[in-house]
This record gives sequence, C-alpha cells and structure tokens, in this order.
Amino acid sequence: MKHLSRFDIEAIAVKYVQAYMALPDVRNTQIYRIDPELLLEKVLGLNVEYQHLSYDGSILGMTSFTEMGVQVFEDDDNEAFFFLDGKTVLVEKDLNFDSKLKGRKNFTLMHEGSHQIFKMLFPNDYGVTQKSAGVHYYKANSERNKPISDWEEWQANTLGAAILLPENLIKQGMYLFSLGEKIECLNKIYFPGVYKRFDALADFLGCSKKALAIRMKQLGLLKKEYLDNPFDLVTVYPEVSEL
Repeated sequence: MKHLSRFDIEAIAVKYVQAYMALPDVRNTQIYRIDPELLLEKVLGLNVEYQHLSYDGSILGMTSFTEMGVQVFEDDDNEAFFFLDGKTVLVEKDLNFDSKLKGRKNFTLMHEGSHQIFKMLFPNDYGVTQKSAGVHYYKANSERNKPISDWEEWQANTLGAAILLPENLIKQGMYLFSLGEKIECLNKIYFPGVYKRFDALADFLGCSKKALAIRMKQLGLLKKEYLDNPFDLVTVYPEVSEL
C-alpha cells in the first residue's frame, strides 16, 4: 500500500472539501461545518446505512471495497446478515439517535469514507493485501492520538480529521467563540472559561473534544491540552513542583 505523508493527506483533503463546498446543497449558504453524511453520499457516491454492528457497541463503522456479507444484529440482539456492495458505509445505529454521540458518528462516517477515498485514488495500491481486502472496521476510541501501528487506519484517521475539520472552519469557529488565534492551555479546572468555549466549539463543528484537540495541535492552534488529566497541576504549573 502507499505510505502517504501528512502533507500528502492534507492536500487530498483540500480537494474533497472544495468539492463539498461546491455542492448545490451548500454552495450558496454560510458554511460552518462539514456534514460527513452529505459528503459521502453526494461527493463520493456512497450509500450510508445504520445497523447494530456488535453486541457491546465496540464496532462503530464498517465498509468494504468488494461485495461481501457481514454479520449485524437486530434490535432484539438476534443475529442478521447485511450485504455490503463495495459502495456502502455501515454505521452503528445507536450513534444516530443520541445527540451526545454526534461527534463519534461524524468521525466514524468520515473515517470509513476515507478508506473509500484512498481506494478510489489508488486502486492498485490500496486494499490489495489479504488483510486490507476484507471489511474495514472502525472501533471505539480509534480517533485517539496513538503510535502508528496500522498505516491504513492511521491514514484513514488523518484524512477523516482533515476533511471533517478543515483549518479555515476551525479558525472561523475560534473567532465566533472568542478563542483568539491560538489556545495556550486547554484545562477545565484551571482555565474553565476557555474550556467551556472549546467544548461549545467542538459541538458546533460536530466533533468530539478529543478529535478537535488533536487536530488543533496538528495545525498549531493549540499548545497544551489536559482533557485526560485536568488535575495534573505539576504539569500545568511546573513551578509548583519546586515548592
């Protein structure tokens, strides 16, 4: 498979964001956020379906490049069968009914859509190994910033974030929510005002706080974030350790 740099992936994202902006549904409107379901259907020509994908909610999305059947579950947990046609993205049904999970749903859609984009752009290099030719599963918490262990998944995460959260829309949102040109420290305990505005921005853009923080750090719009450890006083204020 092709190993693309972050720069390469950002360039690909720009083209698809531009195609989205040119859609008749949005081109004459003020655009504040990307609607990934609209992008998948109208720009990529994919079908989006919602099914229960696992017993425990650990699988959030799946797609394939060829025709194959996959196991899904009915509302009563009985096993069922769904036929993937190579142009369909399946998303966990529960994500479509809970507004608190909007960010997770949007990132899942864009992650699976990104797999399809890479296959369209590099048909002879992408999805050709035995491992990658089957079903691509997107699992819970996969958007977290972790060491690269799977290049295809890393590239899909990176492209998905770049399309879902374009730099210009983040900066526009930062202006609207009075966050300035850069957030120096994101911490709900020591900087609650900034944190609340950042939280509102994430909801406004349709993404999770973690996904937005990772993206903003990549773009140089966020210096430090303590979403996972807000009480780490020594890290936030190093001089405390000297007392």
